[in-house]
Amino acid sequence: MITVGLIQADIKSHGLEVNLKHYEELLMAQITEEVNLLVFPEMFNCGFSADFDKDAEKMNGRSMEFLYQTARYFRADVVATLPIKEEGRLVNRLVWLSPDRLLGCYDKRHLFLGSEQALCASGTKRTIVETLGQRWLPLICYDVRFPVWSRNSFTNNRFDYDCLIYTANFPAPREQALLKLAAARAIENQAFALVVNRIGCDGEGHLHKGGTTFFSPEGEILAQAKYNQEQVLVHQLDFEQLVQLRKNFPIAASWDK
Repeated sequence: MITVGLIQADIKSHGLEVNLKHYEELLMAQITEEVNLLVFPEMFNCGFSADFDKDAEKMNGRSMEFLYQTARYFRADVVATLPIKEEGRLVNRLVWLSPDRLLGCYDKRHLFLGSEQALCASGTKRTIVETLGQRWLPLICYDVRFPVWSRNSFTNNRFDYDCLIYTANFPAPREQALLKLAAARAIENQAFALVVNRIGCDGEGHLHKGGTTFFSPEGEILAQAKYNQEQVLVHQLDFEQLVQLRKNFPIAASWDK
């Protein structure tokens, strides 16, 4: 069993230190058991705005320092996305780190219409992270609409990944689309799917109500956060059940190549 905490929170635009302090307080108040993995929402440190490029950091910046501190304190892996600028390029980067090292990075492939497309460079490859005894595919928000990018594979008697993670800033009018698409991705890829979405109003006036959810490999809701409420949603994933599902219903052998 792997215990995961999904952090559904409000994010203040251009409010780095306020946001980091708020996360610290939220985690200290709500984490009451041992967790193996903590996942923050998309653009966890600054939120989206028309000029979020002003919030960009380097990989040794304040936000990464906070994430390492969090990982060490809770002795858990930590996943978050933030704007990173390096070599003259701005990217929406997902980082996956353990208490002592960076395990992987993923630059968002599908940039959303508007400021993100205007400001960011698109990523070119997925990142599979092997940790906690499983294989994970972490993706970002708009990626959920593109099933080929989330596609699992089965070669040499091994699945490409066991769990999908979507960190998101999906606004309220499209929140149900996020959940339906994530459930579909879980079903078609025989994998758990986790969605962590923010609440509150972003820097462009878009309202978010959350919908943070754990989905089973059959698309069923295992746990879901309350809408419009900050919450660290904690749930245990039983990967032995996934092994049995794949054994009893071996659809992977018929997947299109």
